[in-house]
Amino acid sequence: MFVLAAADTAQSISYWPLGILAICVVFIVVSIVKFRIHPFLALILSALLAGLLSKNLPDANTENIGVFKARTDMHIFTYEADKAGKVGVKYGNDPLRSDAIEPTVKGIKEKYKKKAYLSLHLISSVTTKTKDVAATIQAADQHGVPFTIRHKDKAGAGSKLKNSVTWAMRGFGDTAGGIGLVIALAAIIGTCMMGSGAADRVVRGLLNTFGEQRSGIVLLLSGFLLSIPVFFDTVFFLLIPLARALSLRTGKSYTLYVIAMAGAGAITHSMVPPTPGPLMIADGLDIELGVAMMAGLAASILPAWLVLTMAKSFDKKLNIPMRDAPGISSKELQSIVDKKDNELPGLFMASIPVAFPVVVISLVSILKLADATSGGFFPYLEFLGQPNIAMLIAAGFAILTYAQQLIKNDSSLQGKLSRKLGEKLEAPLQTAGVIILITGAGGAFGGMIRLAGVGETIEGLATSYNISYILLAWLATAVVRIAQGSATVAMITGVGLMSAVIGDGSMLDYHPLYVFLAIGFGSITLSWMNDSGFWVVQRLSGFTEKETLKTWSVLLTAIAVLGLAQTLVFSKILPLKAKAEETKEQAALMVKR
Repeated sequence: MFVLAAADTAQSISYWPLGILAICVVFIVVSIVKFRIHPFLALILSALLAGLLSKNLPDANTENIGVFKARTDMHIFTYEADKAGKVGVKYGNDPLRSDAIEPTVKGIKEKYKKKAYLSLHLISSVTTKTKDVAATIQAADQHGVPFTIRHKDKAGAGSKLKNSVTWAMRGFGDTAGGIGLVIALAAIIGTCMMGSGAADRVVRGLLNTFGEQRSGIVLLLSGFLLSIPVFFDTVFFLLIPLARALSLRTGKSYTLYVIAMAGAGAITHSMVPPTPGPLMIADGLDIELGVAMMAGLAASILPAWLVLTMAKSFDKKLNIPMRDAPGISSKELQSIVDKKDNELPGLFMASIPVAFPVVVISLVSILKLADATSGGFFPYLEFLGQPNIAMLIAAGFAILTYAQQLIKNDSSLQGKLSRKLGEKLEAPLQTAGVIILITGAGGAFGGMIRLAGVGETIEGLATSYNISYILLAWLATAVVRIAQGSATVAMITGVGLMSAVIGDGSMLDYHPLYVFLAIGFGSITLSWMNDSGFWVVQRLSGFTEKETLKTWSVLLTAIAVLGLAQTLVFSKILPLKAKAEETKEQAALMVKR
């Protein structure tokens, strides 16, 4: 546990929280891989398990209801008399000497600032007049740290289970409430862009700009851009027919087209909100969405270049031929080749659902970072740049475009348009509902890991052994990704761990966005046969399993390693620490006003 002791007092690190983390991660992996339990149930059950295994779970009461939103641990001081009647104090799970109480409270205030909070647990006959309790209260008053006092008997199993359930549900509700609408709107945008032909029109626009001779770059950019608001599997379903059609036209480069498109899509799927995984990371690390978007896009440029380079290399060395694949007939390929631009939406309208939220949300963040918020137009821009509002507007344009195309193709729908749209949007909203459940369960798990004290243990070890938090975030996420296959579950587990470790990020030597990037790149690592994305790429492309392992699996691992390397380098040469602290102080002043 993190303990700031008196000058010459060395406090030991409790390793039990690491045991809790290991048990829960194994439980998640075995539940999903071995017993085929749904990720939502696996994550919720693991959250309850973490609570039951915790030695000193705080009471769930009205005073500490904000602990999940604060992204910091409840700092628990427990006072209990031994058989001889002598009262001892523990900070978390570790004994604390009386002369270390004041330095510990001071250290908590210095590290967590306004998010510092104490919960004093007085067991059985201990009162506020007891020496160590009075000393803690005096130290809290002296350093301006809020606290609550709980008089309680030793907690039984029933009380611990009740607290576990309550805390887990608070974590679930906090996470789902924060990002649920954005995920649902992203699902609507993706479906409407597919159904209206807007996604196809964006690809055609890129093809017209770059020319057919640069088809590899066109498919790479298409996968890169469309995987921002649209799920990866959906993008692959959309673009694989185009890759096959382009290969038919040129008579070559099929491997290049498939790998360029799929690799670029995998990058933004894990790195750029509002895709659910990176959206969850940004929310869990308390990073402004616009900053996360800009950082994710910037960090994706070099890996995208690597994708194109490796795709050309695979195409030259392996030259995998285009084979028959399920779900794509020659007739469908021909219809793609023959389709005219005037049968699709205009390029401007087709691009708005992708461009509007990225541009507006990022622009607001840029103006805040540049301290250019005094203009009269900024409040209106800030309103439009709220993630929920920006995504709602983008979804409105996507639905409008889809409705126009439905009427254009079938004029008899004019009186039944709303019903038809409702039917078309039912399936993606069901999918979004499942994703919201999974991410909410991930929030419950992350919160319980935080309360279990994992953050302080890992922070203590990282400080003792000088372990990089960026490397730690990447490794933790990569291990879960390789073990159970899902990039989204890996990101959820990674952010749950790292939000417990870094708190609000004030103790880092760099901006927390670098931890965000490390988790995202870690989730890309080694897609193999336990990953549904592996089978989507293999089956729809017509590759063999061996060919998919030699191309797709190798490519994603290379992306992850390159992403880690550039994140480590830029965290040193461009830490962005000072600007991050200034932004937080400005936000605090705005709240006061």
